[in-house]
Amino acid sequence: MATDGLAGSAGAWVLGTFGVYLLLLLGIGLYSSRLMDSVDDYVIGGRSIGPVVTGFSERASEMSGWLTLGVPSDAFGTGVMAFYNGLGMIPADLFAWAGLAKRLRKYTEVVKAVTLPTFFETRLQDDTGLVKGVSAFVLMIFEGGYVGAQIVAAGTLLEVLTGVSSLVGILGGGVIVVGYTMLGGYFAVAWSDYLQGAIILAAFIILPVIAFTNYGLPFGELASVGSSYTSVTAGMTGWAAVFGIISYAAIGLGIPGNPHVMVRFMGIDEVKNVRLAALVAQLFMFVAYIGAGFVGLYALVVFGQGGIEDPNNVMPMLTLEFFPGAIAGIILAAALAAMMSSADSQLLVATSAIVEDVYHGYVNPAASQEDLVRYSQFVTLGLGAASIAFAYLAQNTSIYTLVLDYAWGGLGAAIGPTLIASLWWKRVSAAGSVASMIVGTVTMVLWTQLSTILELVGLLGAVEGSAFLTGLVGVYGLFPAFILSTLTLIVGSLLTTPPEGVDDHFDTFDKPLPALSSADDPTGTPEYVTDGGRDVAPKAVTETDTIRAHVTASDYWETGEE
Repeated sequence: MATDGLAGSAGAWVLGTFGVYLLLLLGIGLYSSRLMDSVDDYVIGGRSIGPVVTGFSERASEMSGWLTLGVPSDAFGTGVMAFYNGLGMIPADLFAWAGLAKRLRKYTEVVKAVTLPTFFETRLQDDTGLVKGVSAFVLMIFEGGYVGAQIVAAGTLLEVLTGVSSLVGILGGGVIVVGYTMLGGYFAVAWSDYLQGAIILAAFIILPVIAFTNYGLPFGELASVGSSYTSVTAGMTGWAAVFGIISYAAIGLGIPGNPHVMVRFMGIDEVKNVRLAALVAQLFMFVAYIGAGFVGLYALVVFGQGGIEDPNNVMPMLTLEFFPGAIAGIILAAALAAMMSSADSQLLVATSAIVEDVYHGYVNPAASQEDLVRYSQFVTLGLGAASIAFAYLAQNTSIYTLVLDYAWGGLGAAIGPTLIASLWWKRVSAAGSVASMIVGTVTMVLWTQLSTILELVGLLGAVEGSAFLTGLVGVYGLFPAFILSTLTLIVGSLLTTPPEGVDDHFDTFDKPLPALSSADDPTGTPEYVTDGGRDVAPKAVTETDTIRAHVTASDYWETGEE
């Protein structure tokens, strides 16, 4: 059965390695289950994940199938213009680490928020529950769909490689993802992402190097295939080229709004480690994007234009060309697993939106930590089952339409502007944020269907007669959706009453966490604030926390006064 797939005899290695890998993930989940005492542990790892694992997992959770299949496919189809995939992503992710990570990490620990909706509610001082409710609803819808899309991608690739039914891949991969996420929560997700990211990064370094030793630089060969492959605009001119470049750059706008990326900032062990984690993430992304682009270019050189029927198979086919079956099997199994590295993170975020934001926030605010962890596991199981069912029903739908046009773009347009404003703009209000989330969501969904809508109302012909309008209608929807969402946020906030005492809240961004340990602090800072632990059931996880906890427990200062 395995020999019917693209991998041929290597298909058995792919299946065998993939099976071993899945068992390893289950082992990580079982081990991680011993470390969970509270919902903080389940959702953000108790803020105890180190910088290297955080940096790798932040990138692995976001790039996954898009990096392993999408970018090589894009380079195979368009040539060097595919390097623009990093045009928006690299500066956007750098901005997120430099401008958002420390502020979000500090603020969420001070106010004991483990999800973005709870953070929004606290920061915007919204006592109506509207901000939390709308943002949690957006997260559940888009992240749930995101999980299904990743499982579809893994199942489809397994079918193409080995010849097994896609249903086997969907069920096998889906059950394992749900299983280890349910068992180990954020600990399992972060460590499995680290492992997957390391293997994928190694593959995208080694593949171009081997290709270079065999073929030299690819640009001369590409020019002989077609001048558009070496053109920085893929042969496009005028407005088509302008909007084409804008579309690539706009992909980066999705980073601040995607909670499975932002949660890495909240889960890092110490604020001072943000810089090292950022360095790891940026190196990972830079090398991976360059390597993935060259994989697509070398595939053109090796197989020729039209030599690969389905461009999504570019990376697998080049791997099979250069590596013996056993090693190719390991790399391709890692490519499958990389898609699951996104699915697990998104599953966890959707779970937290239901349990922490909806159940704990509205239904039972007095729920115990033990109950919240148990309910989180049940919800992960239920959401996972629903995602597997969705994956089966949507297996013939374009993966990248589901991911880029709806999930990634929807979250970016709906959540991104409010998150940035909450951390940097004192004037932002709850009403402005809710309006912004609604406008961003609706615009992203409608823009994706804009051509169909224009055709229905009889305006498509007029649009096609203008180069500018044709380019505008075809631009990636996150670009207009993010702009409209931001404008709505600004106008809505200026027209409504801002929260009070924001100056005190912003002071927290400029102080180290231990300096905020005052019960009288207007931000509601608890007496026991850690940098790597939490104030609920104090649990020392850093040396500083250990010393502080011992001093507090000894009553040293009270004794000294006597």
